[in-house]
Amino acid sequence: MRAQTESPIVVIIGGSGGIGRAVTAQLAEQGAHVVLVARGKPALEEAAVEIERRTGRKTGVYAADCTEAPEVTGLARWLAQTYGRVDILVYAAAVFSLAPAESLDVEEAKQAMEINYWGAVRTTQALLPLIRRSQVRCIYYVSSLSVQCTPAFFTAYAASKHALRGFALALRQELRPQGIHVGILSPGPVLTPLIEGHIHSGMYRVPPGVPVLRPEAAARQIVRAIQKRRTDVTIPRRFAPAARISHMFPRLMEAYYRLTIRDWDKLVLEQTDRQRDSTPHR
Repeated sequence: MRAQTESPIVVIIGGSGGIGRAVTAQLAEQGAHVVLVARGKPALEEAAVEIERRTGRKTGVYAADCTEAPEVTGLARWLAQTYGRVDILVYAAAVFSLAPAESLDVEEAKQAMEINYWGAVRTTQALLPLIRRSQVRCIYYVSSLSVQCTPAFFTAYAASKHALRGFALALRQELRPQGIHVGILSPGPVLTPLIEGHIHSGMYRVPPGVPVLRPEAAARQIVRAIQKRRTDVTIPRRFAPAARISHMFPRLMEAYYRLTIRDWDKLVLEQTDRQRDSTPHR
């Protein structure tokens, strides 16, 4: 982070749980003034109390649904009145679901786009004037390794994260002349409430050699990326070469699943048939 006389004001969207909460705690420990934003006020207040107890630093909280334009406008107005600027924006809000494309709940897919993508767009538009007032000027989006390495059944989730990445890549070029840094963070599996009940299930097999990180471990790499103003970070970082290769040659990733997970094609077919039989005709 660039040096400045005051503690940086860091706004974490989706900061009440999972990766966002862990990032908030670690940034607070390092002297940042963090502001947690999420939909549920009780969860926000609980997270703030825990972080203040751990770090001794007061934490700002604001309950807002970032898929609703009036609420995002209210957030921006409150931040302007309370802090006057935003130094670092971290968009970590997300929802997660799994389904074969044939059985995909379209409403769930729409919700994924609203939160994982459109929420980021609305928040960015609303907070950019406050980011321009800063000396630090950073925006980070928590994307997903599933953009580069997209397995079966990640239809709605991966599509929304692909959209988020496309937005961030274009935005980076638009904001660079203004001195605003845009970074993309792409974690692999992280054991948070977001994926509990999904991971290691029939539709979420983790291939051998792919670690499932704790939120604190992922947050350490995210905080380091923010401090060093990195632009495109795969978490864990040692997977970056594999992610690039998979992005260029997706058939290699598909072959890796078939080679490392016994009867992978059979398992995919069984899950697809099971979901088709249990899902009403849409």
